[in-house]
Amino acid sequence: MNRVKRFKKWAEYRTWPMGYYHLVVESFEKGELFNNDSQFVAGMNTVALVQFVFKVVILVFDLMVNHAHFLVRCTGSSAVDFFISFKKRINSVLVADGFPPLPDDLGFKLIPIDVNDPYQLKDVAVYIPRNPYKANNRITPSGYIWSSNYLIFSDLSKLIEKKPLKDFPASRMRKVLKSKTVLPDDYLFNENLGIILPESYVATTDVERVIGTSWNYCDRIVRNMDAYVRIAEKIGDRIVINDNELGTIIYSICKNKYGVKSYLELSLKDRCSLAVRLAKEYHIEPKRICRKLSIERSVLEDLLR
Repeated sequence: MNRVKRFKKWAEYRTWPMGYYHLVVESFEKGELFNNDSQFVAGMNTVALVQFVFKVVILVFDLMVNHAHFLVRCTGSSAVDFFISFKKRINSVLVADGFPPLPDDLGFKLIPIDVNDPYQLKDVAVYIPRNPYKANNRITPSGYIWSSNYLIFSDLSKLIEKKPLKDFPASRMRKVLKSKTVLPDDYLFNENLGIILPESYVATTDVERVIGTSWNYCDRIVRNMDAYVRIAEKIGDRIVINDNELGTIIYSICKNKYGVKSYLELSLKDRCSLAVRLAKEYHIEPKRICRKLSIERSVLEDLLR
């Protein structure tokens, strides 16, 4: 998106009212937002600072190597200011560390969430913590530290050493934040990592209320692939579905649409219909579909023409 179109879009965002939004810092394809732990630390502290300055309520967020996700409650204008400040501060860290600066066209997307839809807010609240798991399935969502995920339906925060900011001299926090802005005394600081802890400002109670129960949270993380694909398509994110998730999708379709427990119980016609659905709706590559459903590659390729 060129400069004129980008600024026009941001001007439109500024007219949007107070509400819930999925704020996505777009993927940086030619480099990285965070190259090492110290840069992630700076990123976490940047989030703590700019959410306070621009009065943005964060329900859940993830910082990834080349992009970031936030579920926020704010005005569109506050969201734009949040992003601009976030980008500026991240860029200054990269430059100071000798890395290439962020490109001018690094932008963000702001997707409104209709609170009258009983699923939209829940789906985004789960999509975001699922994000690091999708990038690296060796960890669980709550195991990713550059996020607020450890707070959701969890007591892990009790294990983290912390002190309120009032216990530290103002000069220490100015050095940590690289800002003269004074955060509230009751914000919590972890000296080991050197970060303002997300539990200081993230509205975890709100996100748990939206999701409902820990069972719903875990179930949606693992099994609600439809919501994952739907949101990924909306924000232009890359869709990645592993073999276990593909198996879950196939089982769910077989059970809910065809009333059977396995694709082996389907007629050839229904199996072909399932194969086409997997390709078009879930973006599964034909080779995997054929292997999973025992269908000839040439047959599926003819169906997809």
